[in-house]
Parts: sequence; structure tokens; C-alpha cells
Amino acid sequence: MTLSPTRLHVGQGTTRGPLTVFPVGTDAPSLGSAHLTGSDAPVDVAERSASPAVDQLVVTNRGDRPVLLLAGELLEGGMQHRALTATTLLAPGTPTVLRVVCVEQGRWHGGEAHRRRGRRAPLSLLPHLERADGQHEVWRRVSRFGAVAGPSATESLLDRLDATATLTSGLRPLSGQRGLLVGIAGQPAWLELFGSTRALTAHWTGLLDAATLDALGRPAVRTPAALARAFAERVESTPLTRTRSAGVGARWQGGGRIRVDGVRWHDRTAHLSAFDLSHSLQEA
Repeated sequence: MTLSPTRLHVGQGTTRGPLTVFPVGTDAPSLGSAHLTGSDAPVDVAERSASPAVDQLVVTNRGDRPVLLLAGELLEGGMQHRALTATTLLAPGTPTVLRVVCVEQGRWHGGEAHRRRGRRAPLSLLPHLERADGQHEVWRRVSRFGAVAGPSATESLLDRLDATATLTSGLRPLSGQRGLLVGIAGQPAWLELFGSTRALTAHWTGLLDAATLDALGRPAVRTPAALARAFAERVESTPLTRTRSAGVGARWQGGGRIRVDGVRWHDRTAHLSAFDLSHSLQEA
């Protein structure tokens, strides 16, 4: 079974240095408050009891509705900072072991609990999160950010984000906006669409901070609106195939050069991401 993503509407972009941020709307029905998301959602994150593992964390939804957790969400603390490898809709009440990657190579000590602050890994890391050899590539890319964001004693992605002055101060979602499209150095790179404006707002700052880190040191070139709309049209026309479950949701994927990855719940899109694997951000 296949389907295509919902209709997308790309608005006027705002350029700050190498970044151009376009608002994205859609005619798809909103999920409203059917699920929770963002750092305020009642989710506990901890190391595996008595046997911590670099690639696994135990996540528990203490609420009474599913919680949307995004690929690349940063989980801070514990034995080391981690990032979730895949988007999921976490069922209430049941502790679940989720796959993660380490984004702090130089530390393996500390407590059991993690904090969620709604922060995200940069786009340049996302294609590597689920790959068999992805951990070493994530470490390499986190280390490479040192050239534009300064040193870190533990090679921590969080340190690099903390040291980054945002280019997007003052930008806010528009009324009814459900997503954003990010252009970097003149080319569309990344699109995110959410099931509601509320969900987008909950992740807004984390998305823009992640995009800022990717943009540092790149040419201050505006991304043309025509290229942004062409990118959105490619996303719209990409057939998606259901691949596996995503907690209580279903995961749909498709595409080639432009990779599209979505999670649906009750036949509505809870989250969709798309990125251009040929963008200069993905160069080795």
C-alpha cells in the first residue's frame, strides 16, 4: 500500500545569513490535542537499570495520551547525551526501550536520568542515525562542528549548540502554520510538517537552533522561493510505503535523493520530515 504526502503550501521566506526559513501550511486535518509533544510532555527517560547501553534508553510516557518523540531529539544527562534514532508515538504507561546514538563521545559516567528540553540534532546528522555504522559517523560529524562552534571537553553536541548564537532570533510560527522549510546556502535542505500548529510551536526553537549550527560557516546566500516550492512539490509527489510500526503509530517512507519519512496515527499525519541527501550538508 502506498500514499502521497498531503498538499503543502510554502509561504514567503525570511533570510538570516546562510539560512532562509519558509513557513509551510497544509490542508490536511489537524490532530489538535489528540497527542502530546514537546519538552513539557510527561515523559521519563533513563538508562537501562543495572546495565546501561550506549545505544538504548528506557522511555516511559506518564500521561494518558500518546507522546510524539522525534528522530534527532536530544536526551541530556545520564551516562552521556544521546539522540533518538527514529520518530515514534509513545503509548501511555508502558516503559519502552528505544534506540539512540551517542552525541557525546568523551563521557561515560553520571546519573541514570535524562532531561528533555526539545532540542534537536542538526540535519547533517539525521541520515546517519539509523545506519549500522552510523554511530562513528555521528561522532565524526559532531567533532567537525568544533571548527565553527568551538571546543568541547567531551566532544558534546550540546556544548556546540550552547555556544551557537542563533541567526533566527525573533522568528515565530504564523497563525495556522504547520511546518517549516529550511534553505541553507542557497539550496533547500530540510522540511518538517506537524499534525498541529501547537506541535510545531513546541519544537520551533529546537529546529531553528539545529539549523543554525548546520549553517555556520556557509555562504550567506538566500534560498530562492522557486527552489523551495519545487522542493515541496517533490515531497508532495513522493509515494510513501508503510514500513513498520512507530509505537502506536505507523511509519511511512519513500523517495530517493529527497528522502521522506512520516508517522501517521488514525489515518492522519502526526509528523513528516523530508531532506535532500545531495545537499552540501551531507558531504563527507
